[in-house]
Amino acid sequence: AVVSTQSTGMQELRQKSGIPLLYLSGCTLYLESPSYQSRNEAEEQQRNQDLLTDFEKETIKQLKAERSEERKVSRKRKRPKGPNPLSCKKKKSEGEGKKKK
Repeated sequence: AVVSTQSTGMQELRQKSGIPLLYLSGCTLYLESPSYQSRNEAEEQQRNQDLLTDFEKETIKQLKAERSEERKVSRKRKRPKGPNPLSCKKKKSEGEGKKKK
């Protein structure tokens, strides 16, 4: 939910976490910075998302091991290539060198 108001009497909504306040002053729109409670709640949610369970950690290790094995097998050696045919002059044949009269 977003609250947009021109009234300064709506300050009590600032105490609720997760509700950004927008103020209109003439043609300008102001977004008020998050409250202390909103910041704390956001930080707590971020910390909870960062924690991995033991099962997730083991799964990640297994996937990394499988991926490293695949990379070792799938690499191919790059070989030198020939010159660009568009940048080379054509060879002259014997018939082209003589002028016709």
